[in-house]
Amino acid sequence: MKTLVIMGAARKNGHTRQMVDLFLEHLDGEKEIVDAYRTEVQPCMDCRFCWKKKECVIKDGMQDIYQKLEEADNIVLASPMYFHSITGRMKTLIDRFQVYWAGHVRQDMPEKMLRRGAILMVGGAPSFENQFLGGEIVLKNLLNDLSAECLGQVCLPNSDRDSLETRKDIADQVIALAEAMNQASE
Repeated sequence: MKTLVIMGAARKNGHTRQMVDLFLEHLDGEKEIVDAYRTEVQPCMDCRFCWKKKECVIKDGMQDIYQKLEEADNIVLASPMYFHSITGRMKTLIDRFQVYWAGHVRQDMPEKMLRRGAILMVGGAPSFENQFLGGEIVLKNLLNDLSAECLGQVCLPNSDRDSLETRKDIADQVIALAEAMNQASE
């Protein structure tokens, strides 16, 4: 089992990375993290080349990420919330996954889910209704376009004050999601 984590956190050792590390600690198989802030990926330019061919006309670090995705059994998407959505660097990578969305246009989308997915999100503000909704919409739709069944999501609110150490309930949810991914892979 191979798992690809796509992480959109600016801070190398912040709460998002701690959630990812805890998740991966309880996950079986090979694991690799793509750090959106440490990639050389240009933004999508909406040239629509991918509408005709399952590839991107821009040749940069995204080519390696496409290859890793193709080899992955699991996709984990992790991002803090910046102004009620995912980070800009995470969005840059997601926009380049247009190659997979364009399968609708090319009419070569897989008929069934090919992989499993999970979502981890962090918000600095105290918990409020729909705090993670913007990120949830983007990331769940991305998993769908990547032919990945979303097994669940875990959100850590109030990270300006709380952490996985003070929110054992959230840490337990992260572990449970990793274990669910292990079971789904059997």
